[in-house]
Amino acid sequence: MLNSQKICIIGSGLTALTIAYLLSKFKLQIDIVGQDLKKKKIRPTKLALSKNSLDQLCLYGLKDIKKKSNVVKNIYLHDSYSSISLKQDLHFSAANKKEALAYIIDGNTLSLDINKKLKSLKNIKFINKEISSIRDNKFFKEVTFKDLNIENYNLIILASANNLFLLSKFKLRKVIDKSYNEDAYVFNLYHKKIINNSARQFFLKDGPLAFLPVSRTETSVIWSIKNNSINKKYVSSKKDLSKFFNTHFKELFNEIISISEINKFNLNYIFNELKDSKRTLLFGDIANKIHPIAGQGWNMTLRNIFSLIKVIKYSENLGLEIGNDIFIKKYLDETSLNNLTFATLIDGIRKIFDVKIDSYAAIRKNTLSNIDKNSFLKKNFVNIANKGLFI
Repeated sequence: MLNSQKICIIGSGLTALTIAYLLSKFKLQIDIVGQDLKKKKIRPTKLALSKNSLDQLCLYGLKDIKKKSNVVKNIYLHDSYSSISLKQDLHFSAANKKEALAYIIDGNTLSLDINKKLKSLKNIKFINKEISSIRDNKFFKEVTFKDLNIENYNLIILASANNLFLLSKFKLRKVIDKSYNEDAYVFNLYHKKIINNSARQFFLKDGPLAFLPVSRTETSVIWSIKNNSINKKYVSSKKDLSKFFNTHFKELFNEIISISEINKFNLNYIFNELKDSKRTLLFGDIANKIHPIAGQGWNMTLRNIFSLIKVIKYSENLGLEIGNDIFIKKYLDETSLNNLTFATLIDGIRKIFDVKIDSYAAIRKNTLSNIDKNSFLKKNFVNIANKGLFI
């Protein structure tokens, strides 16, 4: 029965903490193995949450998220292949004044809130030790720590790319491992006060540029730039970057006052599986990593966590043990096809906007204009972004 079973979550980032908190509602002993959260910051800090993701998190007790998030009422797509234009080619809007398309929240704020809740729970234990080995032991996964202490678990959840060395024990299979030959530059713009409830995606010739509204005076930027692009010169100094944004986007931000620290990330499309998933699951970037073009990475992870909860409830209702072969198969059946299809869709969108042929760009721009006039298609696109493909 579930009340005597143990789960080991390896990782101390937001994914690991969220899994631990949502699973704490069950009669499970949960050990979180990783670095002390106080020494760790989430980068990039701003996260996009779909309406469905936020609603689900609120149902599980994280009601403060809504108060601490900025609402996205509109999403604008700009095909700026030839030149940067503020005239949108495709516009998605919320159904009514009370609805939202998405929410933007600070990842560090969310981490600290969840961490605080976890430390007050009796079935949660933080273990700040290094793992020496993980092996099968009859009906459990046996974890040996470097201090030689041994713990047995019904289920191991790997939720941090920092623990990749452990995967050598699990026969990792790289279904997809592709470099976009792009770097994402992530930073925040601080500007004069504006009505800031619209997200924008500009498809520039050398990579997409996204604006996420954080507050009336702050906007998060994710700029993906090709490795050989001349646009790299703009992100080499805050002075040049400020000049670039004040020149091209002054109408949006009125005036940019300052720019935060610029963080750089290499962009890859990764889809990993375990050849032998015995009592082990992958979550977060260690499982699948997609292009930030649609802001769906964190939402994919959350949908996987909600699927895990569904499988735990299924096992609980039938009095079955978690982590066994039936449990693992049911979880993978719930998630694998959806994740791969959704990730492939995001990759396909990136490819569509990466074609550098003038005639193709003209057709693409005309297609976006036609989609913009089709309310049925737009509604379905919003539903897919909100809940995933198979809804």
